[in-house]
Amino acid sequence: MSRCDLHVLSRHSKRPPEWILRRLGVPESYTTPEDIYRGARSAGMDFVTITDRDSIQGALAIADRPGAFVSAKVTAAFPDGARVLVLVWGLDEGQFREIDDARRDIFALRDCLRDMGLAHGVAHPLHGEDGRLGIDHFEKLLLLFDAFEARNGLRGPLADEVLRLCVGSLTPETMARLADRHGIEPRGEAPWRKALFGGSEDRGGLFIGRAHTEAPPAADWREFLAHVMGFRGAPAGESGAPQVMASGIYSTFYHYIKEHIGTRSPLYATMLGKVAERFLAGRNPAEFSFGDQVEIVGEAVWSGELFSILTPGASIPKSLAGFFSQPALKRRIDAVLAEEATVDRRSFRVACEIANYLGFRFFEQMVRQVTAGDFLGSLQSASALVPVAGSVMPYFSAFRSLNADRGLLKRAAGAFLPGMPPALQNRKRAWLTDTLEDVNGVARTIRTMVAAARAQGFDLTVVTSRSEVTPGGIPIKNFAPVGEFELPEYKLQKLSFPPILEMLDYIHREGFAELIISTPGPVGLVGLAAAKMFGLESSGIYHTDFPQYVKILSDDHAMETLTWNYMHWFYDQMDTIYSNSRYYLDLWVERGISASKLRIFPRGLDTDLFDRGRRDPDFWVGRGARGKVLLYVGRISKEKDLDMLPDVGRVLADRGAGVSWAFVGDGPYREELQRRMPGAIFTGVLTGAELGAAYASADLFVFPSTTDTYGNVIVEACAAGLRVVVSDVGGPKELVRSGIPGIVCPARSARAFADAVQALLAEPGEFQRPNLAGLMGWDAAARRFWNKEP
Repeated sequence: MSRCDLHVLSRHSKRPPEWILRRLGVPESYTTPEDIYRGARSAGMDFVTITDRDSIQGALAIADRPGAFVSAKVTAAFPDGARVLVLVWGLDEGQFREIDDARRDIFALRDCLRDMGLAHGVAHPLHGEDGRLGIDHFEKLLLLFDAFEARNGLRGPLADEVLRLCVGSLTPETMARLADRHGIEPRGEAPWRKALFGGSEDRGGLFIGRAHTEAPPAADWREFLAHVMGFRGAPAGESGAPQVMASGIYSTFYHYIKEHIGTRSPLYATMLGKVAERFLAGRNPAEFSFGDQVEIVGEAVWSGELFSILTPGASIPKSLAGFFSQPALKRRIDAVLAEEATVDRRSFRVACEIANYLGFRFFEQMVRQVTAGDFLGSLQSASALVPVAGSVMPYFSAFRSLNADRGLLKRAAGAFLPGMPPALQNRKRAWLTDTLEDVNGVARTIRTMVAAARAQGFDLTVVTSRSEVTPGGIPIKNFAPVGEFELPEYKLQKLSFPPILEMLDYIHREGFAELIISTPGPVGLVGLAAAKMFGLESSGIYHTDFPQYVKILSDDHAMETLTWNYMHWFYDQMDTIYSNSRYYLDLWVERGISASKLRIFPRGLDTDLFDRGRRDPDFWVGRGARGKVLLYVGRISKEKDLDMLPDVGRVLADRGAGVSWAFVGDGPYREELQRRMPGAIFTGVLTGAELGAAYASADLFVFPSTTDTYGNVIVEACAAGLRVVVSDVGGPKELVRSGIPGIVCPARSARAFADAVQALLAEPGEFQRPNLAGLMGWDAAARRFWNKEP
């Protein structure tokens, strides 16, 4: 076999596709033509070419080398402005000038190339650069051109797979139908046959030949191209990965900084160069060899910058040296390097470690300043995160650029294939959450729904970042937090600062088709970013009324408004938003969310666990209860409005009502509530049969919360045979108004709650549980949720 990388870029390539590179004046590549030639030969390529964007200067520089030939990547445009890249191989300077004149009209370019008899093909045809490429453009490309890049070493494999399937499905009838639709007559004896080729699209000189084209043995490059265009060639090698693309961007920036900073600060450029060299080689950038240290000291003496290191005060070289000399950082980087086998994965893990190390420390400082009311200082700390983000931006850029528009891929598959390829079907989903071990309804709902979904064969995995996680019979991917922090005004509720890049990498490698996002915290934000970067379907669940939380905890209207604005921004970016009740669904519509993306979250109920038959007269008596038992189950926290229950208790006591209060659960307000209600029973967290008995053995359920969007515990209490007292703010009131026996009271009115308690306890007769069939079991709820049934 003969081999050639038919898509490589040198420093002569014009106009990089990334906006930030164009603004900074950074070229698409810094690789010299000579380095490309040597790299291609070392990678086993028999023939070598360079395909710079709208330039042949790089290819001309090696045209006299054995096996080399001149090529270019031509930027062409449809009449509507959508851009397409066409690789043209084996041309000369005169032909390039004619092509350059014709390229602004893709139809004129096609005619020009055919008239010249030049070998050519479309680069990554399902992966447009400007976001304007649609199914009509793809169909026209199939009519206009005979060769397509079906393996690209810089971009993800999904678009390549869809392209191969679509091209393989073409028939004379298909081409006739496309020609009639678009008014374009294809040329050639068999236009339904397409040649496929591969290229690395290498920009940094690091992965030349990673993807390439193989063909039968050829005496020279002309015969090789004849094999390719004659359907005797095939794409070979590997498709792209985020780490590969990011390494190329890092290499480009390294050369840019060295070139532009070296004249102003030779010492800084030398130090940065040594760090970058070790990083790109997958070695610890925090460790300098003796030779490196000698070179750096020599540069410091020669440049006169030794004085800036020795004198007190800050300097960039001193800061850089200080950062990379931290023993803890060195040890952490060495540990992650030992876990990875390939250079690109090692470089990725090093970047993650440095970003995590710096990012959390700046973020933690910012949270402390916000808590102390130092908002100006917090803004300064936030600004310090900018260079941290910048240091890992190549990976974010790679994650975003690597993946083609899944919508376009689905439309292409729908147009040409009898069925959707498995990779494009919504068969595998991840459920992201910031809470999983906490005592709250969100965690219980996630665990129960995922268990029911997995039992029916649905591929659903929970993704979180907590210091400790109990599997509990469901698949959980837990990322060890970089650190944890407490929310201002809400002590003991900790959130994790997740390892962002590692989570993005996991989501990308696992191939999830949809992300379900339960919480708008750090993990939820990573999920939202992943959905946007990878073009994945996203569903958000509005479990908790956070603006009401903030109102209760801060007593600040401005903070409540700010929280509403954030919630709107966060959830409005989802494809689907699930609300737990009609009340909150209508509230979102009032706040500008389109009703078309809103749905009611399906709920289930375990009627075996929550049943009156589990009643045990000794359950509460044995724990010290006297008289009727008023039960609360859930998180014991201030935002649940539990601070009003001592007032309810006093009103009942003044009236001579002989009742006992019982609290099942735990939380940051427990200690204070125990102090204020010394006669109450606090069991802590109960599960399983004990929880079922706790419900069934009580006499009344009291739930004053104004922040719950649904209220699992209301339904469970009803199933266990209890009447309920709830607030007229939030989701639980809908449950009572829809048939669950109980009374809805004005929010936070101790007298109204006391009146309701006495009225319900005085009702004669046995409790008659209403028909709960409409709530369905968890298996049915999971099926409805998975299938997105209304």
